[in-house]
Amino acid sequence: MNESLLLVAFLAFAAGFIVKTLLTGLKAFSLSANFVQNTGFQSLMLLGTAVYKISYIDQLCAMTLEKMGKPEDAKKMRLELQEQFEDWKVEVVEDYIQSYPVAYKWQLEFNDWKGLMGELTDIYKERKV
Repeated sequence: MNESLLLVAFLAFAAGFIVKTLLTGLKAFSLSANFVQNTGFQSLMLLGTAVYKISYIDQLCAMTLEKMGKPEDAKKMRLELQEQFEDWKVEVVEDYIQSYPVAYKWQLEFNDWKGLMGELTDIYKERKV
């Protein structure tokens, strides 16, 4: 009888240890997922701010060239900047997705620039920034 009681106690302890380990691991994964997602959101917000500022400066440069009486140079600069910007957008999205931790890629809801901007818009609406 003592052996049966000892076996039940051991099995109860083992089951409790396994359940505790699983729940602790699940909680740690959940907290890590929240951290990665919030860090990703912050990165997207920083990216959005950078895009806005770069676009503003580009337009300011083009307007300055036009005011200086060089509309052809301004047009050429705008086309060149637009081409560079398009290449940069593709590169940014690819690098962002590639750099995102594999275990949390399920959080990503975009795969191109348009989707990234949609996600950024949702973040701004949700946080009322």
